[in-house]
Amino acid sequence: MTAAGGPRVLVIVPAHNEERVIARGVRALLDAPGVTVRVLVVPNGCTDATADRARGLGDPRVDVLELPQGGKAGAVRAGLAASRGEDVVAIVDADVVLDSAVLPGLAASLSGPAPLIAAPSLDLDTTGCSPLVRRHYRTWQREIHLRAGDIGARGIYAVNPAGLDRLRAMPDILADDAWARAVFAPHERVVSAGTSTVFPARTLRAQIRRRVRVLAGNRELRRVLPPGARPPALPGTPAVVTRTWRSRLREDGPLGAAAHYAIDLPARTIDAWHRLAGRDAGWGTDATTRG
Repeated sequence: MTAAGGPRVLVIVPAHNEERVIARGVRALLDAPGVTVRVLVVPNGCTDATADRARGLGDPRVDVLELPQGGKAGAVRAGLAASRGEDVVAIVDADVVLDSAVLPGLAASLSGPAPLIAAPSLDLDTTGCSPLVRRHYRTWQREIHLRAGDIGARGIYAVNPAGLDRLRAMPDILADDAWARAVFAPHERVVSAGTSTVFPARTLRAQIRRRVRVLAGNRELRRVLPPGARPPALPGTPAVVTRTWRSRLREDGPLGAAAHYAIDLPARTIDAWHRLAGRDAGWGTDATTRG
């Protein structure tokens, strides 16, 4: 269904204590040309003014759905339940900024009848990051899910109506974006037009905390969606090759490999301690980019 103002796009913005950045991201969404946009901000478990800041934008295209319980997957499911038959449904992190080409690009890429998931290109704004963190991110951009033709770690993913049921089945999991990517086969993933600007954690300590959450999320993903339960790739799709310390040394050089392991090894130690203590990493907000 297409409205007079162009394809209808629902953007769900899960937000946990994002009062400092929520208006910036939502305003960028409302600037998209050629599409009819509805933004649904879903503050969940907030103890700040996130909901008030979103309502304060005073735009009829912005709705707010407050949830008392924190958790991104629950916020995503609540947002999906409030969809109204839009042509595209996008999930966008509250702290990312999309350029004006993203939503029209998603509408164009997701117009087919087959289930599809899409995300735009990634731009990392490392302004204010420490030198070690900047070096880490130069190597991080060579990770498998960030290479050409894939859609991981953009702070956004979007599906067409045929793919909605796969998202609705999302369990309570930390890595919602990894889960969404995993329930679509490689040939069902599309890199669309436009750019998502992501603001990574700026300090070594914050990066280690982020890596701890990633490790916990990946472990959850393997539990709830083992490889055999994922949609099969088309014949001839290249196999995913896991990076090793040798490949990191070869591709990133000694300094790049050292920057990776300066974050990865402490994070793995903390993750192991969390598992022994029965602790949950939880969905957190990085304060270093919310100043």
